Amino acid sequence: MKKIGLRTIKTGIAVFLATLAGYYGLVETPVYTVSVCIFSIKNTMKSSISDARSRIVGTLLGGFIGYIFALLTHGEVISTAIGVVLIIHLCNLFRISDSAGIASVTFTAILIGIGQNDPLTYSIFRTVDTLIGLLIALAVNYGVSRHNHLKYISSAFNSVHVDCIDLVSDMVSKNNFSEYPKYEGLFDDLKNYYNQLLDEITYANKDADLTEIKEYFSIFEQLLHHVHGLYLLENNSLDKSNWSEDAIYKYHLDSISQLLSISLLTELNFDLILDL
Repeated sequence: MKKIGLRTIKTGIAVFLATLAGYYGLVETPVYTVSVCIFSIKNTMKSSISDARSRIVGTLLGGFIGYIFALLTHGEVISTAIGVVLIIHLCNLFRISDSAGIASVTFTAILIGIGQNDPLTYSIFRTVDTLIGLLIALAVNYGVSRHNHLKYISSAFNSVHVDCIDLVSDMVSKNNFSEYPKYEGLFDDLKNYYNQLLDEITYANKDADLTEIKEYFSIFEQLLHHVHGLYLLENNSLDKSNWSEDAIYKYHLDSISQLLSISLLTELNFDLILDL
């Protein structure tokens, strides 16, 4: 049975806190706060902070435009649609297009729910509801099980790198490189975990030397290049009877053998590297 991911757990915690904020009256309309929490939880702290900055700007933009429209039109249906178009356009102009969604949510929350409320007061409350959701998501992303998250990423990296080695070794032993697309997919997974490690460690308050990890990852980048070369040679050779004698073939195969030897001799100790 597949385990529940840490991001899923963090989302649940953030929703709980947002609901609690509504229960104790810290936010007036918790549904907006909860909604923001759900799509603001990220895998890494770097992406969370980066997104939070632009989303705060988007929220303030949506609140300001919402106030102007509420003041002038008081929630007319057509004005809501026009306002959303305007906000998306402004977010694109300001290069915060990723925040167009949350800006539009803040805007529509004001326009649709304004009723007979004072435009300024109502706009401020809806903007604050959204901002609190962002802050809760950021706090949860920073504080919840970041140590375990690093261990999860490093474990996943280790697992995928073993699969990469096994697959390439199998292709070499069979002298058949038709499974290159499968290796390409594994490499994409490895690269994803590698990038998460580099991102997360920046915000983990750890004085870790990542040189060893970077050099090790480079092995798999080079393997990708050489396996791809053999894959192309295998599929495009006009005379397959002696293509294995080709100098290019020997170059790629020798390079793969050397890289596999290095990878097998290298043992990454993430507990030591990341001080886990």
